[in-house]
Amino acid sequence: MVSDLTGGWTDSHLTEAGRAQAEAVAQWLSEELPSGRVKILCSDLNRAVQTAEPIAEAIGVDFTRHREIRELNNGIAAGKTKQEAKPFLNGSHKISIDWHPYPESESWREFYARVSAFMDKVYPTLNETAVIVCHGGTINMITSWWLGLEPEHMNQVFFESAPTGVTILHVAFWENRTIERLNDTYHLTRNGSRNPFPKEEA
Repeated sequence: MVSDLTGGWTDSHLTEAGRAQAEAVAQWLSEELPSGRVKILCSDLNRAVQTAEPIAEAIGVDFTRHREIRELNNGIAAGKTKQEAKPFLNGSHKISIDWHPYPESESWREFYARVSAFMDKVYPTLNETAVIVCHGGTINMITSWWLGLEPEHMNQVFFESAPTGVTILHVAFWENRTIERLNDTYHLTRNGSRNPFPKEEA
């Protein structure tokens, strides 16, 4: 993502670095995923779609786009540079899951409700391995949903995700939900790269 633009619902495209990250994770996932059917769900924002495209090609399946797994809605800041959005930032706040950073934006509670409702709907339909290509905030919400955390826990717990970091959620033998891997970035270092957390996000 172009670093000077706000994130959220800004519909930016991948940079050259982001495309390289997407290719790296695509190659790795094609080696790591178990044989059999794989389903790919993707945010409908361009930077996520451009990440999903090489993954789908490497695995040999198509993907579906879903508005519900977009990043946090940043309201009127979407499409603006950080400098352009700064005058609209609601800076007078205490850390709160009900804070709206910009006019027309989502709070973290609303963000969690959107993502968890989507996961409640699609999870029972997933009879195969699912790859969800989305955004750092969305990954945090999905992981929180997976563990059954309440929105109130988000003031104390956050699951960080690097660009193209891979988190694997797995149902163990006793039907308990586990995190098999969290923010795995091996694919960004195995070919000699020294920085698994580049400034430009995929």
